[in-house]
Amino acid sequence: MSAQMAVRICQKVRSDPPPTHLKVDERTLRAVSTLVPFYAEHAYQAVWFDGEGQPLPAAEQLIEALGEADQEGLRASDYPRALLRKQLAALSTGDAAQRADLDLLLTDTFLTYANHLLSGRLSPRSVDPDWAIKPRSRDLGAVLREALASGKIGAALRDLAPHSPGYTQLRNTLHQYRQVEKDGGWPMIADGPALAPGAQGPRVRDLRARLHDSGDLKDNSGKDVAIFDKNVATAVRRFQKRHGLAETGVVNAATRTAMNVPVSERIRQVELNMERWRWLPDEFGSRYILVNIPSFKMRVIENGKPVIESNVVVGRLERQTPTFTANMKYLVLSPQWYVPRSIAVKDKLPQLKRNAQSLARQNIRIYNSAGQAVNPGSINWGAVSANNFNYQLRQDSGPRNALGRVKFMFPNRYNVYLHDTPSRELFSRNQRTFSSGCIRVSNPLELAEYLLKPQDPTWNMDKIKTVSSGSQQRVVSLRQEVPVYLLYWTVWADEEGLVHFLDDVYKRDPALKRALSTEPVRGGNGA
Repeated sequence: MSAQMAVRICQKVRSDPPPTHLKVDERTLRAVSTLVPFYAEHAYQAVWFDGEGQPLPAAEQLIEALGEADQEGLRASDYPRALLRKQLAALSTGDAAQRADLDLLLTDTFLTYANHLLSGRLSPRSVDPDWAIKPRSRDLGAVLREALASGKIGAALRDLAPHSPGYTQLRNTLHQYRQVEKDGGWPMIADGPALAPGAQGPRVRDLRARLHDSGDLKDNSGKDVAIFDKNVATAVRRFQKRHGLAETGVVNAATRTAMNVPVSERIRQVELNMERWRWLPDEFGSRYILVNIPSFKMRVIENGKPVIESNVVVGRLERQTPTFTANMKYLVLSPQWYVPRSIAVKDKLPQLKRNAQSLARQNIRIYNSAGQAVNPGSINWGAVSANNFNYQLRQDSGPRNALGRVKFMFPNRYNVYLHDTPSRELFSRNQRTFSSGCIRVSNPLELAEYLLKPQDPTWNMDKIKTVSSGSQQRVVSLRQEVPVYLLYWTVWADEEGLVHFLDDVYKRDPALKRALSTEPVRGGNGA
C-alpha cells in the first residue's frame, strides 16, 4: 500500500513549476511552499503511516499537541483537530488515496501550527508596514523529519514556541486568568469613595477577592475579610505598579477603573502580546538596551538581569516612536542638534513666521542650501512654506540644547536615538508621550558611564559631566556595539516575573486584534 500512497501523493504535489496552491478534499493546504519539497525529499512516501497503511502513533500525537494551541495564546479553531481525528477513525482498509490525502493534511497541519508557534499567526508587517526586526526562523521540514524519527511530535512543537522568560510568564498568566474566567471572573468594585487603609464593608470584601484573583493579594486566609489592612494596601500598590498607576496604596477612580476591566479583556491582551513575542528573535544578546514604549521605561539588561533602569519620554501620538532594533555605535557628548526637516517645517517655521528672531533666542542657527549661515531677519518668512523650505537649522551645544548633554546613536532610517533633555519635569508624569519620536532618558550620564568606562577607565562620572557640559561637541565610539530594541508590549513581564498591563498609548492593540480575527491564517513557511 505504501507504493500506492506514494503515487497518489506524487500526483498531488509534483508539477513543473511546483504548485503554489493545493487542495485535499476541497480543503486548501496552507504550507505548500514547505510541504512540496518535504515530500520530494522523501520520494513522495507517506510519513504518518507505516508500510501496511496503518497510522503511526505520531498522528495521534499531533492531534493531542493541537489541543495545546490555546495554552500558547493561539486559536484552536485554526487547526482541523476534530477533522483529523474523524478521518483517522473512518479509514477504510484498502483506500490508499484516502490515506495519502490524510497524510498530506497531517503534514500541512503540523507545518502550519509549527510556523504559528515559531513566528506568529500574522506577519508583523500586516499591522506594522515598517516592521524590520528579523523573525525567528527554522527549517520546518527538518523539524518535522526529526520529530517523526524520534516519535516526539508534541515535544518538537513545544520547542518552537519562544523560550524567553517574558513569554513563559505571559503563558502562565494566561492559564491563571482563564481559570479565573472559568470560575466566573473577578468581582467588580462598585462606585463610591476612594478605599484606603482602615476602610471596611462589602466593597473592601470585593476588593480583597479581586486582588486575590489577580495574584496581587497573597493572603488566602484573608480573602473574605471586609477590612482594608496593611496586606491589602501592599497588594493595591503591587496592582498599581503592574498597571502603570501611581503607587499610593489607595483605590481611587483610576485604580478602580483598571480593576474593573473584565478578565476576558485581560486574557485577550495577553494573547495579543504573546503574538508580538513570536515576532522577535530567539536571543536579544548577553547585553542589550530595551525600551518598551507603553511602559515609558528603558532597561539595560546584562546576562538576563537589569543593571540600569530609566524613565523615558517617547513620541506623541502623531509622531510615534517606531519599533525596530539597531546597534548603538557611538555617543555624542555636548551635542549640537540638527533639527529634522519635519520638526523644522511643522514646529520651527511657524515660530519664524511670527518672529524672525525667535530661534536665535534658542541658540538655533539657520543655514542655506550651500551650508552658509544666514541672518533670519533677511528672509521673508511669510513667503516660505513646507514646499520651498531650503534651510538647515542647527542648535548650538549648551544647557538649552534640546538633546541635553548627551545623545546615544544607533543609526537607523528613522533618525531616532536616545538622548538627554533639559525638560526634566516630564519624567515625573505617569504617561510620557511628549517627544517627536526620539527617546528622552532620565539618567543619561549614568548610561554614558556604563557604556564608556569599561572601555576606558578615564571616562568616570566627573569627566563625563565636564565634557558633556562644554561648548564643543565630542563624538566617542563604542568599541563593542550594543543592540537596542524599541518594542511595543501592552502586557509584559519584567525580570522579576511581575506582569504589567499598560495603556495602549498608540492604540495598536485594536488593529492587531482585528487582524488576528480577519486575516487569512499563515501556513508553515518557517519565516
